[in-house]
Amino acid sequence: MIQLTIDRHADEVAYRQVYRQLRAAILSGELPPETQLPPTRDLARAAGVARVTVVEAYRQLAAEGFIESRVGAGTFVAAGLNAAPADDEPVPFRPRLTEWGRRAVEVGRSARPADGARPEIDFGLGRSFAELFPYDVWRRLLARYLSTDDAMLSRYGSPAGFLPLRQAVADYLGRARGVRCAAEQVVIVSGAQQAFDILARLLLNPGDEVIVETPGYRDAFTLFQLHGARLVGLPVDDEGLPVDRIPAGCRARLAFVTPTHQFPKGGTMPLARRLALLAWARAQGALVVEDDYDGDLRYDGHSLAALQGVDSDGRVVYLGTFSKVLFPALRLGYLVLPPPLITPFVRAKDLVDRGAPTLTQAAVADFIAEGHFERHLRYLRRLYGERRAALAAALARHLGNRVRVSPLAAGLHVMVYAEEAVDEAQLVREAAAHGVRVQPGAPYHLERPAPPSLLLGFSGLDENEIVEGVRRLAEVWPPAP
Repeated sequence: MIQLTIDRHADEVAYRQVYRQLRAAILSGELPPETQLPPTRDLARAAGVARVTVVEAYRQLAAEGFIESRVGAGTFVAAGLNAAPADDEPVPFRPRLTEWGRRAVEVGRSARPADGARPEIDFGLGRSFAELFPYDVWRRLLARYLSTDDAMLSRYGSPAGFLPLRQAVADYLGRARGVRCAAEQVVIVSGAQQAFDILARLLLNPGDEVIVETPGYRDAFTLFQLHGARLVGLPVDDEGLPVDRIPAGCRARLAFVTPTHQFPKGGTMPLARRLALLAWARAQGALVVEDDYDGDLRYDGHSLAALQGVDSDGRVVYLGTFSKVLFPALRLGYLVLPPPLITPFVRAKDLVDRGAPTLTQAAVADFIAEGHFERHLRYLRRLYGERRAALAAALARHLGNRVRVSPLAAGLHVMVYAEEAVDEAQLVREAAAHGVRVQPGAPYHLERPAPPSLLLGFSGLDENEIVEGVRRLAEVWPPAP
């Protein structure tokens, strides 16, 4: 008779323990097909459990096809089960990846650094203080739908997004960012990566060229490359993408830019360059993807109008996110699509994603429509503006002429360039040894060798931590030549 071990202090109920051990014995071949199992009363007595416990375990095993009852004969392990003998070595599965799958592994291999021990001072990107967000308002908005709108929760939403949220986004963008759109042009996505992925599937064939900024957004680089695109990287200056340096023979049908606040170097594309980029797109028959990832977080004056607002041909896809202003775990972004792209994009999205959670979208819609979004944005501009000023002052005081600092007019980070002779990787390691985590700049550059640089995010640190972090960084920074 099979020996069962019952742990009476375990969280797992007794019948599940009996079921699990019998199931394992059958799958391993210890109980081969056609083996007769003990009567429930006998097995219960041997295991020291109630008979009903074994009855319930047998019932579950029979429902799953492991055992079968034969009238007048008893209970047997089901016939025809090809279980592996217990002494067989396991044969691990090794997937045969498609070409796309192999590219995904290759281009994503160094996409993100491995997380190590938590540093004392973390200048990481995208961090925030949980207490800055008005969670009391957020909980109230969520509770509103949980308590009153059963119909909304009982059906799937549109793959394009919750219509009141799309309308709220369209109204806000028109008022604050000069974007010209109707709610029908707004599509809610699960972050920028989903938007890039679907756009690449729709618009890029293997071998197609894509104009990108360098340094630039490496996650977009990775996705474009995953779909077989060839990146044409143009080194940016303090005014963003130098349109006049697009190669004469370039056949790109897509350009990816961050004109309001270039990522990650900083800087803003002036109107003359914006118009030149649109003229290039018109002549090329190309589309421009405008990523306005943190354009709302501008500290000097009002937010700047979007490139999309001066596009008269419908050649710009405008991309925004709620993560920077609300909280990263929200995982909601949005696109404003030219009318001809709406149907292809929404149908493609419907195939890979039924849509973001409607409850969350409804709460965000009310958060915007009731004025909480812009009120919270003003609050963040003041707080982050103070931290930005603390970082700028600390860099000037402790590093001075040893570094070149990117423009600091907007955003939640700064890019710091070192002298050409500085070993970037060593600098990152030495900073970590002093309890300071910084982001290396090389992964964001397409140039090789990349100019040595670091990214310092300040949204997740208070002013004292910022000053102390820069002071420690200066201790390991090589002296000026």
